[in-house]
Amino acid sequence: MTVLQLQGTKLEQKRISKPLPLVRLFLASVGIFFIIAMHYFQHNPGGSGLELSFNASAWIPFSFAISCGLLEICRQKIWRYSRMTLILFGSCLLLSLPVFYANADGFGTSNRLLTLWAGFLFFVSLQQFVFTHNQRQRLLWFITIAVLLEATFGWYQFLGLSTHNRFGYDVIANRPYGIFQQPNVMASFLATGLVIAAYLLARLPRYRGKWAWQHLILLAVPVVTIPLLVVLNSRTGWLGASIGSLLMLPYLFRFAAKYQQRMWGLMLLLGMALAWQFSTVTDSSFAQQARVTLESQRATIMPQAYEMFTTKPLTGYGYGKFEVTYITQTALWHQRDPAHQAAGVPSLDHPHNELLFWAVEGGIVPLLGLIIAALAVMISIKKAPNGTQLALVGLFFPIVLHTQLEYPFYHSLAHWIMFIILIFWVDNLTTKYHRYQTQYVLALKVSAITIPIMVTSFMITTLYSGWLLTKFETTRPVDINYLVKVNNPWAWQDRFEWDLHHTQLQVGIATNKPQLVADYIIWANQKALTWPRPALYQNLVLAYNDQGNTAQAEQVAAEAQQLFPSLTLLSAATTTTSSAK
Repeated sequence: MTVLQLQGTKLEQKRISKPLPLVRLFLASVGIFFIIAMHYFQHNPGGSGLELSFNASAWIPFSFAISCGLLEICRQKIWRYSRMTLILFGSCLLLSLPVFYANADGFGTSNRLLTLWAGFLFFVSLQQFVFTHNQRQRLLWFITIAVLLEATFGWYQFLGLSTHNRFGYDVIANRPYGIFQQPNVMASFLATGLVIAAYLLARLPRYRGKWAWQHLILLAVPVVTIPLLVVLNSRTGWLGASIGSLLMLPYLFRFAAKYQQRMWGLMLLLGMALAWQFSTVTDSSFAQQARVTLESQRATIMPQAYEMFTTKPLTGYGYGKFEVTYITQTALWHQRDPAHQAAGVPSLDHPHNELLFWAVEGGIVPLLGLIIAALAVMISIKKAPNGTQLALVGLFFPIVLHTQLEYPFYHSLAHWIMFIILIFWVDNLTTKYHRYQTQYVLALKVSAITIPIMVTSFMITTLYSGWLLTKFETTRPVDINYLVKVNNPWAWQDRFEWDLHHTQLQVGIATNKPQLVADYIIWANQKALTWPRPALYQNLVLAYNDQGNTAQAEQVAAEAQQLFPSLTLLSAATTTTSSAK
């Protein structure tokens, strides 16, 4: 073998032994998240977080994306970071600090904090890759494609489904919520997609009047989303789309070609014309009632939450305890002054405002964390080149508006990931990255391997357990075997415990087994301390009556009436054993 052949062989071996960059795998994980995983459907009774099946499935590619970022640090032995990274890390610390307060319920807030830190790790992962221009824009393209898929699903719900359809969609109300199961969440998702499409259109290369396939995709967005926003009858969506689009116009006028501007304006007009055709849907009595109900609840909830914060501004009422402290505090206020203090909204676990939520539970410390993070993003936007600042604000506007009126991040993991991608986008446009060289990467390697394995296992069992609980709740006669097979009760704690103990109560009353009823009473009294729901108190009254303990039943009924004065609950005097059966 010659010297040249030997050198060539060594170079070949060196080239093979060197691991390939993980940017493609990272982008593939993000693409699977937006194009496949977040659209997964499985029957469920509603709720938020992992109670919605598409969130559980979306966590799987999300965990792989985080793993790719950590492995990239191990491969390069360099951690790339910016000033934004440090600020967001500090903000996450401030948001996490109140979990160590004496009044906190750590388990009750574990999902929220884990999602918070997973979002930070995803942001760090994004920063580890030196994306090309096309690869960086692909992140926004994934969101755009996801919006088009959800819009298509929404139109199928609105126009194509009949009564008793396989999705359980309500064709009478007919507000197409896509996969999200909540119209306002669908609306803010569509509105964000609309402004991102306008932003991408202005960034497309100018082909001297020629058309590319990218134009057709982007120009389809306003045509399919604007009429659907009208059909959804969501003021959150209308405001987000309208103001976001207005903020995007200067950017389009400055950077888009003339023919692109004209075609975008034409598509907006076409979308509004189609919206006009469907505008009669928004005149339905249901739509009007929905608007009035949402407004009246916010007008009641937000002032109450603000008063709670001002009552305990330093420590708050305790992480994970919003629902129980809200309903007890508002009940006390209402009892003292019924004329001026409204009763609390039953079963409320969020005040429909993200700032108030963290402030009520944790006091001033997490509120400062949120404000610092928001100021950091605003300063980064201010550093952007002239003519782009308003457009960058427009990208954030629909989601930020929604967080001040509801809680989209708890309904949809996709909203949380979109929000982080937008922060990265702004930071990447305006920042200078620093490099920290490290040789100790064993912990990162272990984390990169274990995170996707643990998350995937947990989410698969979550989906399976959710399917079993749904089968148990919908099968008649009741089959207890479905409950026995549940292998992940932690992800479904409240729902699993309710199904188990509610069935226990029914069986105990129906078969005259006092011990089962007594066990339910022990559980319900303990559960009411953290999960005060009207149905829980009503069943507790039934249980005491079945035991012949009328005095205790009357006391529970009186307590329930004080907590939920706007509801009519069964009283001890009228409750009978037969009514439980």
